[in-house]
Amino acid sequence: MSTRQLEKYRQAIEDAIQSEIDARHFYDQVSRRIKDDYLKGVFAGFASEEAKHEQILTDILHQKKVDAAHFDCDKDFHVSETIEMPKVSEEMDLKGAIGLAMKNEEIAMKKYTGLAENCTDPGLKSIFLDLATMERGHKHMMEEKFVDVAYPEVW
Repeated sequence: MSTRQLEKYRQAIEDAIQSEIDARHFYDQVSRRIKDDYLKGVFAGFASEEAKHEQILTDILHQKKVDAAHFDCDKDFHVSETIEMPKVSEEMDLKGAIGLAMKNEEIAMKKYTGLAENCTDPGLKSIFLDLATMERGHKHMMEEKFVDVAYPEVW
């Protein structure tokens, strides 16, 4: 890998790390604003997941071994694409809270997919696809929770 390619790789990973930090801060803020104790816990859990993603990316940046299991989810219910982005409020209910998290994961997944599609460097493209897969896995988890909450009559 040339010096220029290596710098592009590092910058892409650093940008991805910053996105995960921003998402973690967002979920932390939401968890502090919501009155419902259960939802506080849900959003604190989302923040914890983003912190894990940040660590995975940091390990990639520093060339540490990353467990391939982190990139093993290709399930996608496409539920998130069917709803609008919920607004954050102190009165947010569980459906809205999970919907918000689900939409954020969809946005991240699409961002990494778009970067991969527009990348000519095979190494960077692979990293972006791995990141999209990681976000798809997180989105899938949120979609499962959303279906459980939004459509309880199914169960």
